[in-house]
Amino acid sequence: MKSLVQAELPIVVAGDNKCDQIFENQEWLNHEEAAAYLRLSPGALRNLVSNGQVPHYKLGRRNRYLKSELKLLLLTEKRGVSR
Repeated sequence: MKSLVQAELPIVVAGDNKCDQIFENQEWLNHEEAAAYLRLSPGALRNLVSNGQVPHYKLGRRNRYLKSELKLLLLTEKRGVSR
């Protein structure tokens, strides 16, 4: 699995109305929710994160994931022949 290079999210400044709108429209997942969304065990997700294959954000000691980035990761990892 390749790593997601960069999500195409705009750069925002705290206190900006656009910043508030962007964060309100994003769905954040904790580690267990992200593992369930990807249909992985929490340990398997932890391995992918530590190998740099899954994008994540730190909040204190906890990892947080943007659902839109996980969806993009799944869609860009397609294998096989399409018919």
